[in-house]
Formats: sequence, C-alpha cells, structure tokens
Amino acid sequence: MDAAKNRTATGFDRAIDIQVSRLRKKLESHGGPEMVKTVRGAGYFFVPEVERS
Repeated sequence: MDAAKNRTATGFDRAIDIQVSRLRKKLESHGGPEMVKTVRGAGYFFVPEVERS
C-alpha cells in the first residue's frame, strides 16, 4: 500500500480488497476462471493456468 498509493495502510484499510474485487470481476467477465486466490491472513495469490505451446 505504501508503494502503490503513497500512503500508510492501517489494519482496517480495505482499499486493496476493493481493487482485487474489481480485478476479479473484470477477469471473470471475460470468461476467465478464478485467477486470484485469497490466502487468509497473508493476502492474494495470482494463479493462472499455464499451457505449453
């Protein structure tokens, strides 16, 4: 949060959660499966499926 928005995050700051929610909606509206997983107590994990060509 400090680097992204140039402000100090608090324990109750939901700004990152809101951004991830918006990202999930955009990804899912384009037919993509769930690519952002929530890691409880740690944050988020980007887990796209990888295909070899």
